Amino acid sequence: MKNWIARIARLVVIIIAMATLVGLVAADKWWIRVFDFPRLQMALLLTIALVMLVATQSKRLALWGGLGALALGFQIFQLFPYSALAGKQAVDAESCTATDRLKIVSLNVLQDNRDFAAAADYLRRQNADIILIMENDAAWTDALSAALDAEYPHSMKIPQDNTYGMALWSRLELVDVERNELAGGGTPSIRARIRRVDGSLPTLFAVHPRPPHPGQDSGQRDAELMLLADLVRQSGRPTIVVGDFNDVAWSRVTETFQRLGQVIDPRVGRGFYASFDAKNPLMRWPLDHVFHTDDFGVISFDTGPGVGSDHFPLEVELCQQSERFAPQQEAPDLTAEAVETAREELEDASKGGEGPDAEHLTPSDDGDEHEALSAVD
Repeated sequence: MKNWIARIARLVVIIIAMATLVGLVAADKWWIRVFDFPRLQMALLLTIALVMLVATQSKRLALWGGLGALALGFQIFQLFPYSALAGKQAVDAESCTATDRLKIVSLNVLQDNRDFAAAADYLRRQNADIILIMENDAAWTDALSAALDAEYPHSMKIPQDNTYGMALWSRLELVDVERNELAGGGTPSIRARIRRVDGSLPTLFAVHPRPPHPGQDSGQRDAELMLLADLVRQSGRPTIVVGDFNDVAWSRVTETFQRLGQVIDPRVGRGFYASFDAKNPLMRWPLDHVFHTDDFGVISFDTGPGVGSDHFPLEVELCQQSERFAPQQEAPDLTAEAVETAREELEDASKGGEGPDAEHLTPSDDGDEHEALSAVD
């Protein structure tokens, strides 16, 4: 029996060590990028396997234990910033006046989910300033419009039956609202300015790119996030980005998005806050995100209850006080490496027929990486 346990443990170590190595490859193939997601699950399996190896006094313990420890160390290195033990990237707003507060709720409703009442009741209870809904078809749009329009007079609704519908409701006036389709493929995004009581006009971007899965590589998703980052950086401050990225916070692509867009991740130092899969407690990771410029502090950040979808809602309340928060925090550096990574992502997507032409990203005349990304129409 001990021999079988040791063999299973060694097999687990071998498989996850191979998955760890494959995940390091900078390629957009779906069967490579899927290993970005279950890092917590792989870390837990490696921990169990290492305990089993020690308990059974496995043959070549130093070899298998060392291999497992290396793979586990890498997984922990990736996950640690999203634990409560790490330093917070976004500062806490311990106090905030009512006029400076902005509460946002983001929810992927799951198009096939038909529990309209559960989602509508939850959204009404949240009393948010901004509500973003994704995967809304005509039925979802009609049901939520009936529930929300009276309290949220400003909106943009894009019902679609391809699971990439999007709708935005706001109590505050939305100015210069635009629908974009940055990387094609029927995946719209929204850009709008929010007119605050103090007269400021922060920019809000809402996004929901396609995920990597069998038959669909990550090229289109990666290209959309790179082009979005370009728009975010050009939009000036203050800016908020929210949506279902179909990518985890620790991936190379999301890290590059953060650097190019010069935005802060409030999840860092606060916790994992897995938003998917709400229906499978063993396979959960953070796919839904809010990023913001350094003009905001974080009052609260959390996931909400299940409402019949395969996503949990994401709830965030921010405090907009640039002069207070900007000196206390900063986005990750915008580096030449990040710019080059963005170019490569767009070139790969273009070659694979999955995204826009890489000419959207061009070097500046003076070579300054802060000006290396061109404007996107």
